[in-house]
Amino acid sequence: MIRKNISLYDEDVKKIERIVEKHEGNLSAAIREIIEFTHVMQRKFGSLEEAKRVERRIKGICIPNMMLNWFLRYTTECLPDEIAIGSLEEIHALESVSDLADIADIGFAADINVDADDDRNPTEATIEVSGERMQAEFVAKLAACFLAENKGLVVEDVSRRAASITVKLKSRGERESEANYKMMRESLITHFGERHVMMQEIAHKPRFWNEIVNTTIEWDAAQRYKYPKIYR
Repeated sequence: MIRKNISLYDEDVKKIERIVEKHEGNLSAAIREIIEFTHVMQRKFGSLEEAKRVERRIKGICIPNMMLNWFLRYTTECLPDEIAIGSLEEIHALESVSDLADIADIGFAADINVDADDDRNPTEATIEVSGERMQAEFVAKLAACFLAENKGLVVEDVSRRAASITVKLKSRGERESEANYKMMRESLITHFGERHVMMQEIAHKPRFWNEIVNTTIEWDAAQRYKYPKIYR
């Protein structure tokens, strides 16, 4: 048996308090259990960092890549609700601009870099996301919405390339003012929400819009062309 002296801070002792209690105060037994657990995690996930990333993902919903792409395709150019943006903090504590880099760890095939003049109270920020096109677009939209709605920034410009998207945001006035809120929402709709108003209307009156589409003269022919299996 090897004997070693170790130093623990009070916060370390508090973290392992339950395990120590389980072993009736035997700190050595508690440490041995922690070592065994760490060994299992490293063997299963490769590293503790990867285990933490997986743990964060399963707080949300894991879905196949094909299903994710279907979701992204049908929500493109639609803005998430403000409450939905706030729910990101159930997985990551988003307190500063640099915390937004963790969004991609949820499981998106994208890398994100966010730069700002102030990490907690920015007046200017730039988001750069690269990776799979639809997923990169979605991550950029989430980050832009968070900075707009939580930091009062307005989207100034969006540059889309084949494998990357760059978003520039800037403060345009008093953060809590009604005028700034209006500019912020309009900038999000302009750059990320071209279908947002339309989809909101359809969601509130689905029966009405279904009837409008189904009674359009050209629709019958369109259905036969797009969905031939239905008309066999």
